[in-house]
Amino acid sequence: MDHCVPTVYVVDDEESVRDSLKWLFNSISLKVETFDSAQSFLDANISPSYGCLILDVRMPDMGGLQLQSVLCDRKFMLPIIFLSAYADAQMGARAIKSGATDFLQKPYRNQALIDAVNAALRLSRELLDKKNENVKYLLLLNNLSHREREVLSLVVAGKGNKVIARMLGISHKTVEAHRARVISKLGVKSISELMHFAMLNNTRCRDCKWLLLPTHRGDETDASALDDSARPSEPVSEDS
Repeated sequence: MDHCVPTVYVVDDEESVRDSLKWLFNSISLKVETFDSAQSFLDANISPSYGCLILDVRMPDMGGLQLQSVLCDRKFMLPIIFLSAYADAQMGARAIKSGATDFLQKPYRNQALIDAVNAALRLSRELLDKKNENVKYLLLLNNLSHREREVLSLVVAGKGNKVIARMLGISHKTVEAHRARVISKLGVKSISELMHFAMLNNTRCRDCKWLLLPTHRGDETDASALDDSARPSEPVSEDS
């Protein structure tokens, strides 16, 4: 699939609605795929990266809200827009609370739906860019040695070189060497840029368990007591 071309997925049990929506979005050069039921959409096993999903609220067997719940369990990342012929504020609130980007009532205005789809596609593009950034981030992190990841985690936690040296049992100069290598491998130009790189997404940092080293009480207050000059010089290796 061409990840640069968005796809609008339509799930509605009424053929006239599916045909109307396909014509509308084709008229503005959007790719459209239609499904006559929630189950047929699930059976298609779609794994899209860029696009949005338009769901009818009331359909036989499985309605739009039920399908939304299933898709959430499957980590389906595309923005969802609901269409409903029945005005129900509670239903709309439930859909939005569960992550839908919009809830429109039938009959809808074409421009209102186009605006909702364009907003959903912008969000989808942002999510895709973020996903690609995460992949790049993890690939770069995989190039770091275990010791370099330890140093990075402590730098991100705000620890100074002397504190890091004491916590890891290495010299101040060794910490500086590891920091320099981390900066080089990650392609950043400064410590501030390194911090920005590592903290772009707090959720991502929580997923990287090595960024969750326990905080040692007194690390900052005792840092000044460490005399790095008293430590012997150490050879710097990937594991030191």
